[in-house]
Amino acid sequence: MLKMYFNFKDVFRAARLGFSPKKIWAFFCGLALGLAIYNLFSYLSHAAAGRSLAETWAMFGLLPLPWSDFGFGAWALWFLGAAGLGVVYMLTSAVVARITAEQLSGNEFYEIREAAAFVKQGWKAVLGAPLVIVTFIAFLVLGGLVLGLWGRIPYLGELTVSALALPIYLVCLFIVFLLAALMVALFYSPIVAGAAKSDTFDNLFEIFSAMTSQPWRLVVYSGLLKLVVLLSFGVFVWFSHHAVMISYKLMGVFMGERFMDLAAAAFNLYTPPMVLNIMLGAMQGWGFDQGLYLLNTPDLNWSGHVSAFLMGMSLNLVRLLVLSYAAAATVVGQTIIYGIIVMKRDDRNIFERQEEKETEVCPPAAEEEKEHKVVKLVKKAAAAKKPVKAKK
Repeated sequence: MLKMYFNFKDVFRAARLGFSPKKIWAFFCGLALGLAIYNLFSYLSHAAAGRSLAETWAMFGLLPLPWSDFGFGAWALWFLGAAGLGVVYMLTSAVVARITAEQLSGNEFYEIREAAAFVKQGWKAVLGAPLVIVTFIAFLVLGGLVLGLWGRIPYLGELTVSALALPIYLVCLFIVFLLAALMVALFYSPIVAGAAKSDTFDNLFEIFSAMTSQPWRLVVYSGLLKLVVLLSFGVFVWFSHHAVMISYKLMGVFMGERFMDLAAAAFNLYTPPMVLNIMLGAMQGWGFDQGLYLLNTPDLNWSGHVSAFLMGMSLNLVRLLVLSYAAAATVVGQTIIYGIIVMKRDDRNIFERQEEKETEVCPPAAEEEKEHKVVKLVKKAAAAKKPVKAKK
């Protein structure tokens, strides 16, 4: 079992504990599945808006975003894809939180398969808490709409709404609190379910308890975690960037300009435009050489296009791997923060392994049978010692 300080020092462990092949691989698979679901529904949404597959690919590449010409059906499809990505992320977070809790309790050999089986059985707890909060918010909003409809009644409606002005304010204030709780639940419901093996109502209690009893720790430690993850993510990006550059230079020794053409086509054609803008802006800020990436896309034959496609997809997998590390470090840090909050609130270490002592207990039926036999033996012995009365 790792020694825990249960203060801000433990948050810095997120960068190191997140750099784990098991956790990175779990998020790599989870994000790949989530993005596949998102891309499927996003392309369907653009098709519903009347845009062809080629046009959507030319505009967005691998990550289609919503557009201004979306109607209700297109928006509904896009939101389904975004919700699918969010659900997969939450379930994957629960898997990584379970692995982290086992690691912090001293079980370094806990496998992804075991954590996935645990989440498969308890997925309702992961998704239940946010759904309950969303349902309650929707109920209050619906009540407000009904009250607004009531307010259209002449005289009576106006007087009712005016008389209920203060209660309306208090209810809306409670809705704001529920929205904040929903944001916390989206990130910490998987953590609570994975680390503490809790159900839906336990998740709700833990979320509201953390917000009311330890709000400053939740906010300050979460901000510190963002800084730690951002710094560690930047370091990993730096190493990954230079690893790719070394591979390019090594391949270019003998392939020469031919390899540079393939690399430029792979980067320019198969990097999503949104990702391309982020990367170019980051490289400008960090002072990286952009000579390779600013080349125009060269003309290639059919084999060159196939090679550029394979190379471009490989680059996207590298980006997904780096992003998986950032997600793993974030979930590890959130698991640690939840453990700190529980220790400060309840003086209870959720990472402490509880040794179950096996004791042999006689079944109740066996105990009754044994007692019955003892009573029979006592009565028989008493009857044998009873004196016999003489006959007259």
